[in-house]
Amino acid sequence: MSIDWTKQHNGVHRASDEDLKKYMPDVYQLVFESFPENMEDFTWDVKVHMLMPSQWPCIPNWHYDNVPRVNNVQDWGLVRLDLPMYLWLSGLPLTEFRKDGVISTIEPETWKRFTQADEHRGTRSESFQWRGFIRATHKDILPANPSGDNVLRRHSQVYLDVGNFAW
Repeated sequence: MSIDWTKQHNGVHRASDEDLKKYMPDVYQLVFESFPENMEDFTWDVKVHMLMPSQWPCIPNWHYDNVPRVNNVQDWGLVRLDLPMYLWLSGLPLTEFRKDGVISTIEPETWKRFTQADEHRGTRSESFQWRGFIRATHKDILPANPSGDNVLRRHSQVYLDVGNFAW
């Protein structure tokens, strides 16, 4: 299924599958047709970016997703490595994963299964483009959405190289 990312909401944050269906029906249909597990067991994060060259749509440094923090320190005793997360990208720029010093890049339009212990980073856009990002997080990894029923994203940040930025 092909999605016109220019016609989508900015995204959703920690949405249920029903919220995804309500606010982003095109994305819901893609997930419904291709996701490898039961959609109802996951919460959904979708980000739509309009990118310019030299922008990162996500954190450009190595990091882990959804590791609980206690007093602003990651608490690895609270992670659930038995529960999956999944990542899906519409295309460039891609996400890199690092394990035992080996860096791999995910394939666009495929589901990448990972856990809270999988280190990864975003890569920089080389062109003007639209990019869709979908992350599925097992419901037992995260507590309830702190925003309550407010799942619509109002913005999607980008990261810039301050040494190379011009307006």
